[in-house]
Amino acid sequence: MTSKERMQTAMEHEEPDRVPYMATFVPEVEFMLKEKYKKELQGMKSNVEIKYQGMTELDMLFGHDMLLLTYGMSTGYYRDTDSDTYKDEWGITWRKIPYDTINGTGYYTEIVDFPLADDDSVDSFVPPDPDDEDMGYADEIIAKYGKEKYICGIIDCSIFEALKYLRGITQSLIDIIQNKDIAHKVMDMSVEYHLKLGYNLLERGVDILWLADDIGGEHALLMSPETFREMVKPKMGYMISELKKRDKNVKVAFHSDGYIEPVIDDIVEVGVDLLNPVQPESMDPSFIKKRYGNRIALWGTVSTQSTLPFKRPADVENEVKERIKTCGPGGGFLIAPTHNIQLDVPLENIRAFYSAIEKYGSYPINM
Repeated sequence: MTSKERMQTAMEHEEPDRVPYMATFVPEVEFMLKEKYKKELQGMKSNVEIKYQGMTELDMLFGHDMLLLTYGMSTGYYRDTDSDTYKDEWGITWRKIPYDTINGTGYYTEIVDFPLADDDSVDSFVPPDPDDEDMGYADEIIAKYGKEKYICGIIDCSIFEALKYLRGITQSLIDIIQNKDIAHKVMDMSVEYHLKLGYNLLERGVDILWLADDIGGEHALLMSPETFREMVKPKMGYMISELKKRDKNVKVAFHSDGYIEPVIDDIVEVGVDLLNPVQPESMDPSFIKKRYGNRIALWGTVSTQSTLPFKRPADVENEVKERIKTCGPGGGFLIAPTHNIQLDVPLENIRAFYSAIEKYGSYPINM
């Protein structure tokens, strides 16, 4: 099977030849791996530009089944700038925060200035034009790999996440309870922006579109299920309905870190096909598979919070083995780390992740 066929089969909740897999890395890890595997990467065509989760050389080297094309508000996370602070196209000001690891110094980013923190700024705010997004990267990757690989177009920070980025987390949580008119106005603006981006990516032939809204904390939702159903779910349903009207074959993935089990039924109801990342610190992947796995595929489940950075290679192997054993049967599973692999992850644990998939990932699964 090609990677595309493998993913298509898994997304239909059928078993392909093996469990599909992928991983993403923060830029510092991407550069470290490219240096480590320089010889193996020789002759591979470089990316159009270095961008967040735009690492096709490593995708091909490691045999990832799905390639990511990242657009929208989420591209502000990482920028290659000399300054410690920078402002993105939305007027959001970011700051780089250095941290030291066994592999050198890496950087997190945090928002330090929210362009719509003042209520009076909401009505006059003009968002970027989605047609200004450079689709050259998407065109090149789809032309080169679209027949072989499953292509995911990311239109991240689609609804509630956009409210948090533009207003701040504290204010956004107040807004969805006390300032609903402002919350709707900001979220609707983001919905229309990212919907147009989705149309642009559909025209180019992506297989799946990824929406993202972090609505979960470590052990509880950031809002009540009732508030989610009132404020976020209808907008999510609208986006997905409109996208699937444009392309009846397109699949939709949804990302939220943390604990979101009380609203998974709602997420399925609005048309989400693939749930990411099923964070094991917050939800038991085997329980999620048993309860929802016949209606929604799972993507992720391997811990980047505890196992990959802090455990031994044998522990990584055991976690991958357990996830394949409990989440792999019947298809509907894309195994991956639950977030970008950080610079504090030992190289031997990255190797162990891939080795374990090769060792245990073939169907039929007999463990």
